[in-house]
Amino acid sequence: MPISSSPSFSQLRAFVALCDHQHFGEAATALGVSQPSLSQAITALEKRVGGELVERTTRRVLVTSLGEALLPFARDAVLAAEAFNEAASSQGAALSGTMRLGIIPTIAPYLAPILLDGLREALPQMELDLREMVTGDNLDQLAQGRLDAAIISLEDDLQRTTAIPMFDEQLVILTAADHPWAGRTDVSPAELDSQPLLLLDEGNCLRDQTLSLCQRYGTQPPIAVATTLSTVTRMVAHGSGVTVIPEGALQLLTPSTEYGVARFGGEVPLRRMGLVHRVSSSRGADFAQLASLISRLVSETDLPTIPVKPLAAA
Repeated sequence: MPISSSPSFSQLRAFVALCDHQHFGEAATALGVSQPSLSQAITALEKRVGGELVERTTRRVLVTSLGEALLPFARDAVLAAEAFNEAASSQGAALSGTMRLGIIPTIAPYLAPILLDGLREALPQMELDLREMVTGDNLDQLAQGRLDAAIISLEDDLQRTTAIPMFDEQLVILTAADHPWAGRTDVSPAELDSQPLLLLDEGNCLRDQTLSLCQRYGTQPPIAVATTLSTVTRMVAHGSGVTVIPEGALQLLTPSTEYGVARFGGEVPLRRMGLVHRVSSSRGADFAQLASLISRLVSETDLPTIPVKPLAAA
């Protein structure tokens, strides 16, 4: 059935919100409208496309195959309209207003204080809304328009986002203070296979980077899995095993006498940190400026990072 006219922005926005929340009440609250108004918008949109977009149940909302097919286009339209409003409201003022910035948990403890202080001083017209979450959640929130940008490790295949590399961090092996590896500088990644390995939970990029260094997983699973880096490091201090962490995280360990550090020999494993934003965003220049500023703030501290040269213009 052909569409007689274009859907309205409010209809598309209602559809996207309902797909994200999968609950009429939660979606209506997020949009600041009544549930009957939301339902009317969805019904009107379904009439326009000639098919059911969602299945209404007593508890949840299920997105139909037609809804799944049309959702990416609806989301792009909503994000484009919001980007237009942002550009119009800023009237050309770079990095002003609220910046909803995601950050992964394995760098947040030592990078967040630098961002909160440094960005407040450098960009007083910008209000930083910093949110800590794992990589997958950062990317989901970014795609849904709930984040403006995110600081993540650029190891993953990043779709529908633009990545701006900022700096590299060396990975080191954390051990108990009396571990025979403590102080070594020639550890081979293959040697990790012989150690009781402590990992972060699934969904954390540092877990994936650690597993990529060894061959053991599957035949010899990790000795323990924890949700936070602080829990993993405490288990290391207790002598439960070893783990791999970014070198910058060493400054968080207290008392330091409980830990030992071993370093990889040869080509040292790195993780590359970068700023990502939606490809469709109209603020690409702003995000490039923000990434450059964050890189400078990091370089002015004692964090053990390696600067990444800006990409040459195409």
